[in-house]
Amino acid sequence: MPVEGYAGDGHFRQTYNDIHILCQETAKRIKTEFNPDLMIAIGGGGFIPARIIRTFLKVSDSPESKPRNIPIQAIGLSLYEALPDTSEEVVGKEVIRTQWLDFSTLGDKNTKYGGLLGKRILVVDEVDDSRATLSYALQELQIDVEKQLKELKVSEEERSRIREATKFGIFVVHNKLKPKAGEISKDVAYFSGTDIEDLWVDYPWEMPDILKHDELKRQDDEMAVKAK
Repeated sequence: MPVEGYAGDGHFRQTYNDIHILCQETAKRIKTEFNPDLMIAIGGGGFIPARIIRTFLKVSDSPESKPRNIPIQAIGLSLYEALPDTSEEVVGKEVIRTQWLDFSTLGDKNTKYGGLLGKRILVVDEVDDSRATLSYALQELQIDVEKQLKELKVSEEERSRIREATKFGIFVVHNKLKPKAGEISKDVAYFSGTDIEDLWVDYPWEMPDILKHDELKRQDDEMAVKAK
């Protein structure tokens, strides 16, 4: 069942603790079912969730080695545009690419090839709304994979093996149950902290007055208890 909002104002408020708990719980499934070795956070909403789940996704190169953190890279995409005379935002129609990866920093002693090749890559964002941003990010990353494969001086058999070894997954804190404008391939692992109704999500890192935000969330929770 989707999580419902109780404020009656169309907003679904989340505290830092709410986000942390959802990330911690979902990280168990991500670790078991996907086990990424690289995260790509979509800025700015994906930064904090990516940092939280990294705590629970440490990897070890061997049974004797100390667990290490998964590297986090950042990309900048914008699908939201401000409305005149309001602090709210609405979904736009075009994805704007504002920042991309520096592939020179993606060398890894655990993979034979650099860049994205041979990695299990988890793309992280705060919310799956229209899915246009996530779909665009995956399409562009897969184009980068193909470019990097083309540059390799290897046999077609080896190129196919590397392509198969390069995996993508998605983690979002919230997935809105609504028709989506973008599509995600079935071979992409998909993880959401929870499914929610099509409400405007108020994330704590966006709030100019965090104390007021937390108080409103407390009132929402009281209303939820009374509604049961």
